Amino acid sequence: MSTRRKYLTQSEVERLLETAKTSGNPERDYCLIYMSFIHGFRVSEVRHLRLSDLDLNEGSLYIHRLKQGFSTTHPLLGKEVRAIKAWLKVRRT
Repeated sequence: MSTRRKYLTQSEVERLLETAKTSGNPERDYCLIYMSFIHGFRVSEVRHLRLSDLDLNEGSLYIHRLKQGFSTTHPLLGKEVRAIKAWLKVRRT
């Protein structure tokens, strides 16, 4: 019986983030990949993120956990806040 990893290594995440910087929407893609890695998002949770879930002043993110209905608030990291602000800047233009 072979065991398969159910997670990405740090190196794999770093490669994804570098690739995101060359995509058609680099700020968005980088931000979403980074946040997904930090918070352990499922695809459905990323799809349900709303700007109203963010509190950049408090540095927090409300996460609607769909599996088992356990929602929670997570702190935002400094690098994460910078990525969000970079995305919002180009998103508004």
